Parts: sequence; structure tokens; C-alpha cells
Amino acid sequence: MAGASVIVVGGGILGATTFWELARDDVDVLLLEARGFGGQSTAKSGAIVRCHYSSPMMVRMAVHSRETLRRLPLLLDCEPVYTRTGWLFLVDETDAPLAVANAEMQDAEGLDAVEVDDLQEVLPGVDETGIAYALYEPDSGFADPVATTKAYLEAGQRVGGVAREGTAVESIEVEGGKVRGACVGGELLECDALVLAAGPWSARLAARAGVELPLEITREQYVIFETAPEPAIPCAVSSQIDRVYMRPAPDHGNGRVAVGRGFPKEYEHADPDGYDEGVDADFERDVHDRVAVRVPRLAGMRPIDGRVGLYDTTPDWHPLLGPVDGIDGFHLATGGSGHCFKLGPAIGELVAAELLGRKLAHAEIASFSVNRFAENRAFASTYGGNRA
Repeated sequence: MAGASVIVVGGGILGATTFWELARDDVDVLLLEARGFGGQSTAKSGAIVRCHYSSPMMVRMAVHSRETLRRLPLLLDCEPVYTRTGWLFLVDETDAPLAVANAEMQDAEGLDAVEVDDLQEVLPGVDETGIAYALYEPDSGFADPVATTKAYLEAGQRVGGVAREGTAVESIEVEGGKVRGACVGGELLECDALVLAAGPWSARLAARAGVELPLEITREQYVIFETAPEPAIPCAVSSQIDRVYMRPAPDHGNGRVAVGRGFPKEYEHADPDGYDEGVDADFERDVHDRVAVRVPRLAGMRPIDGRVGLYDTTPDWHPLLGPVDGIDGFHLATGGSGHCFKLGPAIGELVAAELLGRKLAHAEIASFSVNRFAENRAFASTYGGNRA
């Protein structure tokens, strides 16, 4: 197997978008995925697409990604991957002033979000107890994470990129302060630059190259419920009050809803090569009860399926992107922290632009450097955690 000018390690959403952006610019690029394309953390994503973030740059990136997902069929000649349902954010009295301030900032960045006057119109049957503020993004919703990832990879292959699944990278070779390549099956595949986008496996591979990444790997799960005879919810919802998120799940059939837990919660650390992929019964009951309190008409919903995956989480819940100081040609696209599927298009563009020597108007990759923690410039989150 031959090397390439750029090797991308990892075939989830961040690797796929970076691969496409490089391939479309005629870069000789090779993507290596240990298992199946989009089949690991990306496949287990709750896949809600919302733009409510704490900093102007993150809002701009989220809006850019959402619009890219919306028009992906035109960009990549693929089937639609995005479903516009709207996204509703429910906030208690304590966090209401923070949400109002965030909304004002987001409005200045061009995000269309409105304060909700009639909650029953947006979320029929909602119990309004404890809700002090509700914000609605009419153009947000959710996307199909696997279909999105494969669309990017297939488009990149059509313009000359090479992507291989079932091809595990054993180590990243560095010599004299420069990346030499990736070892696969005992063979060194040489490259001029390498992008590490291996999600929960990134820290392990980076360590073998002498780089310590501040990543914690946690086990995450969500449940698919059948709501019939009650109709499913019409939009995606994040309830800061109930610490729960939910969205319609039509890919599992009509009258289905996907439900997971939101921050803050207890986190279970996991080994990416060996963790329980079955939904916990206690978790299933817990999220059911949280939804039943907020939307009593769904109290009779029944679990039919679920997903268990992994978060690769940084201390400030923002990703690690761009070059690693001290190793020429070593770049990062990892640390998704459970909310970077929705940012995938913007992240891939940002990482590729750095490799191509370009600057983007809406984002600065240096802000995502792994050095930010040592230099006391970590991101601050309005609410803490992966609300980011």
C-alpha cells in the first residue's frame, strides 16, 4: 500500500469532512479507517443540529455547518441527510438570563432564533412547570450521521482521494521533529502531513508519537422509544431543566423519539476497545421518567432500541484542531466531546484550510490548539459542559 501527501487517520465525520476538503483541492490524500466508515462514535451520535453556543466563533461555525448539511445534495451529489424540524431550548429561572444574553449574541452573528410565546404550539402537551425561558431555532433539526459521513467520503473518492476501511493504523511515526507516516500491518506509509481524527482512539495513537492529548473517554447512550398511539414530538428539544435531550426518530419508523441525558450528569469512563454496548435498564427508566414529567402525554412510550457509543472529551468540551507544536506535519481533528457531529463540515474545512495555507473569515484554528490549556486560554461555556 502506498502512502500519500496527506494521510487522514479515522473515517468518522471529522476525518471524512477533512478528507473531502483536501481531495476537492487536488491534494493527494489517503484516509485510513480501522473498522467501518462512520461506524463508531459518529454512528452513535444523537445527531441533533443546533446553533446555540457560547462564543461568536462557535455560533458562526455551527450556522455554517448547518447550512452545509442542508445543501449537501447540491454540494456532494448525494441523497438528503438533513431534516429541518426546529430545535427548542427549555431553560429554568436560574439560567434564563444566561440564555437571553446568549441569544442576543447569536442574533448579532446572524442566527435566527426566537423567544417562544406559545409553548404548546411548538411542543404539544408540554408541562410548562419550571420553564422560565424557551428559545426556538426554526431552521435547526437533526441529520443522519452515517449517511453524512459516507457522502463526504464517496465525494472525496470521486475526485481522486483514496479511502480504506478495515485498515488499522498501529502507530504514527515521527523522526527529527517531523511526521514520517503511519504504520499499517508493519509497513510504513509515508506522508508529508498526517491528520489524526481517530476519535476515542486518538489519545492512544498520539501517545505513541510522544504527544499527550487531554482526552477523557466516556460511555454515552440514548434510547429510541415508540410513542404510538401518541404522535412523536415535532421538533428536537434540549431541556436544561430536565437534563435531557430528545428528537423525532423517523429513521426508526413513525411515532418514534430518541432520548438521551444532557449535562450535568455522571460520566462513566470506558476503554474504546472494550465497553458495554447495551443500553442500561436504569438509564432507560431514567430518561423515560424525565420525558414523562416534561411531556406527560408520552408517559406510555415504550423502548424499542438504543445506541451506546463514546465521547472523546476535552477539559473545555471544545475540539483539538490544527498543528501540534514541535512536530512538523502532525495535525489534529479530534476531541469532539459529544457535540461535534453538527460542527463536522466547519471543522473539516478549517483543518483543511490550515494544511492548504488558507485563512477562513468565520473561524481561527489557533483557538483550538492543544496548547490552549497550558496557556490559560481554554474556551468558556455559558452553562458548562457540552453546551459549549
